[in-house]
Amino acid sequence: MTKTVSIILCLLMIVSVVPVIGLTASAEKSGYYTYSVSNGEATITDCDTSISGNITIPSELGIYPVTSIGNYAFSGCTALTSITIPNSVTSIGSSAFYSCKSLINVIIPDSVTIIGSAAFEDCKSLKSITIPDSVTSIGINAFSYCTSLTSVNVDENNSNYCDIDGVLFNKDKTTLLIYPNGKATTYSIPDSVISIGDDAFEGCKSLTSVIIPDSVTSIGDEAFWNCTSLTSITIHDSVTSIGMN
Repeated sequence: MTKTVSIILCLLMIVSVVPVIGLTASAEKSGYYTYSVSNGEATITDCDTSISGNITIPSELGIYPVTSIGNYAFSGCTALTSITIPNSVTSIGSSAFYSCKSLINVIIPDSVTIIGSAAFEDCKSLKSITIPDSVTSIGINAFSYCTSLTSVNVDENNSNYCDIDGVLFNKDKTTLLIYPNGKATTYSIPDSVISIGDDAFEGCKSLTSVIIPDSVTSIGDEAFWNCTSLTSITIHDSVTSIGMN
């Protein structure tokens, strides 16, 4: 009798678990896109690298709303020239568009709250980008080695970030976060800045001179990494912390 009860209990446990597994995740393909489904929402996980030209990412795949672009999803899609992200998307994953070398234009909707680290790294043709007011987090190296990028523009209603002449800062302008790789070869950091963020100037290979005001107290890790033309920089006695590399 005990053995029979045990078998029944095991079967009941299996039956109860199987539907949960089936509902939490699945993988599908539609056209160029591979996507996973979790809790009724789709994440694009991969894209056929043969995709080209101007594309609008679909707001639905199957019957599911596309709410996120996964890590490395469009990485290496070198023939893409323009991307419109639908307003169903709330997050762009790390390295999502890494090395999309022909990408000139990206439209990010005001539904997006997260832009992952290195999301657009090595998009060498990207000239400018606009951060909507909804974005609350931008990862490091988000636009590193975008050698044509001259401005990162931020919606004035964004409560976390702002820009000054296309250079990205936190909202109160005390931390310099991203200096676009394709911007001017000389730069004077504003007096409001207290800290230079990690990787802030990384890959600015044309940058020759930076003037750091005496308001700055800290310089982040790899802040000037791979600035191969930088010949002049003055660090004041106000600086108490300099990061690695």
